[in-house]
Amino acid sequence: MANTLSHEQLAGVITKVNSSLNVNLDVEDFKAANYSESSLQDILVSKVADELRGEWTTDMAFHKLRTAISKIRGTSPASITQDTELAQIFPKPGRKAQMKKLDEAMGFPLDILKPNSAVYGILIFLFFACIPFGIGMDWFFSGIAMLVIALLLFILGKTGSDFKMKTVGHLADHLAWKNYLKQKKGASAFSDDEIKRKVDAILA
Repeated sequence: MANTLSHEQLAGVITKVNSSLNVNLDVEDFKAANYSESSLQDILVSKVADELRGEWTTDMAFHKLRTAISKIRGTSPASITQDTELAQIFPKPGRKAQMKKLDEAMGFPLDILKPNSAVYGILIFLFFACIPFGIGMDWFFSGIAMLVIALLLFILGKTGSDFKMKTVGHLADHLAWKNYLKQKKGASAFSDDEIKRKVDAILA
């Protein structure tokens, strides 16, 4: 490979690094017009180590989300901002299937869908309304009603397709706060030397 890498070559290197080390570096984070192999090696080792062992910031979470969403939706990463509404990117038809793909791209379940709030609220109200009815009237029919309502609540919880948050930025804040990277990775499977060897092999 040439001593200086073009933007196209850089994109190919980053793709290989992501695949080899199971990370999600974003080519948009590399702003220079070109990089020497030596400077790129240091940058890549540092960024990979941060991805594998560092705690997520909102900015890191956003970049990961933007990359994953752009791949799933086939859109340019530049078209996704922190103010972009999730419902705009993922319309309700097929939303649950798209969320499964996003979970896979991110490497962990996002758990960002919820049931319709109005329907869920009504069922919760009816569930608790059955208690005084059972005390004053009939526990048998009240118990059956509570079981049916509990089943409906469970089904709604599993099949809900409304977003818990509004924008990509809100989701990035949520992921950073949860610190998923620390929970998911714990300790990195790769030492600094192993990361450097893998990056060297890709750049060779």
